[in-house]
Amino acid sequence: MPLFASCLKKKEYPSVPAIEFSSFTGFKNIQGKDSAAIIAITYTDGEGDIGLTQADTIAPYVGTYYYNCFLEYYELQNGVWVKPTLNPPFYYRIPPLVDVDQAVEGTIGIRLSAPFFSPSAFDTIKFSLKIADRALHESNVVETPAIVVVK
Repeated sequence: MPLFASCLKKKEYPSVPAIEFSSFTGFKNIQGKDSAAIIAITYTDGEGDIGLTQADTIAPYVGTYYYNCFLEYYELQNGVWVKPTLNPPFYYRIPPLVDVDQAVEGTIGIRLSAPFFSPSAFDTIKFSLKIADRALHESNVVETPAIVVVK
């Protein structure tokens, strides 16, 4: 009787996280107006060190890097994409994704609560997005397609 053995090759990725835009899913309220959304991205990371715990509040996880997901908002104003100043901005803390240091890949969904758009008169928006890992490596930047908001 023949005996077969095989090993699964571990996936390897660069230590800098890489992301790709996957989808934008909008949700409407009972009046048919946009009220919430989910932006999904896929990611890879060679060290699996994406995510911050609630205890990560001292250097280097202060200031800019208190957050690890940076979502920028743009409006199409008279044919030109403009980045209005939002206070607070759409920055988030992604929790740890894995417990071990290893190459990882997966999907992250970012829920945007109402209102996920500016209360301005302009109805076409988009988002750009990047993430940072615990070593403060920043991913590439991805963008959503143009989104027409029903206000």
